[in-house]
Amino acid sequence: MEEHYKGHIILVTTGQPDDKYRWKPTCKIKFTDGSQELIKDLQWDLSYETSEEAERVGLLVSKKWIDLGKPN
Repeated sequence: MEEHYKGHIILVTTGQPDDKYRWKPTCKIKFTDGSQELIKDLQWDLSYETSEEAERVGLLVSKKWIDLGKPN
């Protein structure tokens, strides 16, 4: 899933289900200024029942990170 948000490109992918058949999102955030430089790679240990749920949560977390002023 890719979305443009406040001058950024958010790309959310989901990994294959783990041994518990749960999905984990990986989020990459880039600027849309033409360079598309990667500014943040978000990953976490929480997992979700479906790929769609993992993507949705990944998108929400990425937007929150941008809204908070891109903390480290």
